[in-house]
Amino acid sequence: MKLRFERRDLQYLIIAAMLLSGLYVTISGLVTDLFGLHQFALHCYAGYACAALAVLHLALNWGRVTAYLRWRFGRARGPSAPAPREHAPLLGRRGFLVSAMSAAGGFILGRLIPGRRLAELPYEAADLGELYHQWSKPGPFTGQALGAVLDWGRQPERYKTYADAERISLPDPHGYQGLSLEETVETRRSVRDYSDEPLSREELSRLLHAAQGITEHRWGLRAAPSAGALYPIEVYAVVHDVTGLEPGVYHYAVEEHGLELLQAGDFRAAMVRAGVGQAFLGQAGVCFVLSAIFQRTRWKYRERTYRYVLLEAGHIGQNLYLAATSMGLGDCAVGAFLDDDLNDLLGLDGKEEAALYVITVGKV
Repeated sequence: MKLRFERRDLQYLIIAAMLLSGLYVTISGLVTDLFGLHQFALHCYAGYACAALAVLHLALNWGRVTAYLRWRFGRARGPSAPAPREHAPLLGRRGFLVSAMSAAGGFILGRLIPGRRLAELPYEAADLGELYHQWSKPGPFTGQALGAVLDWGRQPERYKTYADAERISLPDPHGYQGLSLEETVETRRSVRDYSDEPLSREELSRLLHAAQGITEHRWGLRAAPSAGALYPIEVYAVVHDVTGLEPGVYHYAVEEHGLELLQAGDFRAAMVRAGVGQAFLGQAGVCFVLSAIFQRTRWKYRERTYRYVLLEAGHIGQNLYLAATSMGLGDCAVGAFLDDDLNDLLGLDGKEEAALYVITVGKV
């Protein structure tokens, strides 16, 4: 027997599609709320599809709807109102009501069921940092569950290099004996006044090695700890006054313990402007800028990424402090700077890779 596709079949298909899309919206809304997620795959598109199907269903049944409304309101005015024509059971209307309830389910459940919602924080007392801190708390179903519903991207390259940049080798950083660790910790201070004496290349080499140098070559482990040994931090050196080194912006090539020259020139004034007028940024022998390639950590640690990246920047900053103090140098960490200006100086997009921290070092 040959099957014939009729109008009623189309209505049933629309009802089924509304039920499925509404169910997806409900479940995804509930999961998003319980896990404190900022997005859920295809959630909004399922909502749009459900709304479009509802409109289509209404259009196909417009005659029945208007007849029902005339009958209902006519009956309310008096017993003489005409009754509507007899029709087959309005299964489509029932399906429409069920799908509408399903579409609203995610929102209703999200309001009634307690979860890790950003709205739990009072708006007046919460800045974006607080919101992020609450959102990034681990829950009992994070990890694999989050990985199933969010796209955190793939692991990028472990090392960043500038293929066209001039390469400058650095002296061997090993062998120097400065202050003991105990004395270094006791005497470490932030120093903002520097002399005119330049830093040596040996001192710059030791500072860079203390910041991000490879200390275990078999596994590529470095001087500062990193979550999962993923090392999202890049080190740039804005050199003002280092013996035997042209002033300019350099990138630290970790693998070969060398420098890559990105821009030659005197960038003292540019650093002071980016540092909101802090003059010592132009007086130091070198300004180390720590940036982060967030995807190196995001693909694995997901919503905890920004926490771990900032922690790592702090580890490296302290390493620089201790190394400089041990060598009798002065240094100072700076967190107040104009992000866009500093990113532009280094050639960073400010999104995939962004400047986080500045540490100045100079002779005292």
